Amino acid sequence: MNNEQFVDYILSKVERAKLASAGSVINCRCPECGDSIHKTSAHFYINTPDNESPLLYYCHKCNCGGILNYNKLIEWDLYTPEVAQFVIDYNNSVTKNKKFNKYNSKTIYNVHHYTTTVNNNTEIKRKYVCDRLGIDLSYEELASLKVILNLDDLLAENGIRKLTREPFIVEQLSSQFIGFLSVDNAFLNMRRTCNEGVVYKSIDKRYINYSLFDKKNTVQRFYTVPTSVNLNCFERIKLNISEGPFDILSVYLNVRNREPGIYTCVAGNNFYSVIMYFIQELMIPNIELHFYPDNDRYGTVDRIMSTVNKIPDPTIPVFIHNNKSPGEKDFGVPKNRIIESIHKIR
Repeated sequence: MNNEQFVDYILSKVERAKLASAGSVINCRCPECGDSIHKTSAHFYINTPDNESPLLYYCHKCNCGGILNYNKLIEWDLYTPEVAQFVIDYNNSVTKNKKFNKYNSKTIYNVHHYTTTVNNNTEIKRKYVCDRLGIDLSYEELASLKVILNLDDLLAENGIRKLTREPFIVEQLSSQFIGFLSVDNAFLNMRRTCNEGVVYKSIDKRYINYSLFDKKNTVQRFYTVPTSVNLNCFERIKLNISEGPFDILSVYLNVRNREPGIYTCVAGNNFYSVIMYFIQELMIPNIELHFYPDNDRYGTVDRIMSTVNKIPDPTIPVFIHNNKSPGEKDFGVPKNRIIESIHKIR
């Protein structure tokens, strides 16, 4: 396969994909976030091979980005042995230039997150979290869970002076959002706590991601509850995975009652890439998968199995947990509003 054949393959496989910017990129709908509700809108771009830069991808809606690789081909249903070999060989030939390291970085940053300025604003946000979970958590407990009540405090505690958004945007992210620190400590998945229309339009969303260090590789951008697991245990390690941070916090605190295991959420990524991070990158052995999806079309058995079937190990047990409490769509609620059902699907 050559450069032109690779481009033709992507254009033929991806719905509504087209060349843009004089053929330097392929534009299509984002396979990570699903893009906007308008089916004709497309915010996702993949660089076409030019023998100088790697096959970078980026979404201007969810800000996911990185270098196209083997796992992404599988995840986006683009994998064939020939295409995978082309992508590997091509990227290896051009990523020797150090300027592309930031797109392939797997750095886990050393970030301190234990300072919180206690005032009326942070107390309102602390109570917001407590009300969502139905548990009275102290400032110290929230910090230990990597829940950030004030972005300004986090930036000051770590001496981060270079902002990745405009100062007026950062000010509103600090005052009107709660952050969940990513597994690599490089991103905050931030939840708006005010009503719609209070903050600037560009961030007036329920959730938005903020990059602390302008890291371009977003595969570790998801939130994970800080826990420990025994890798020498003969029992399988439970990988509990939900869609949002409040869901997985409630699973950890309300449903599993801090039971040992891994508790993570996709938070702007997707189930497959998060699972493969623990299997391939961290090489966690002997796992079993526990999904806690929303009760919608994305949380069906067929949807979950389409993800599970891409995972190389077919022996991994898989369970789906649903909240059957009337009127509830997920687990991100107090304990008295959860009626758990569990189904083993493999």
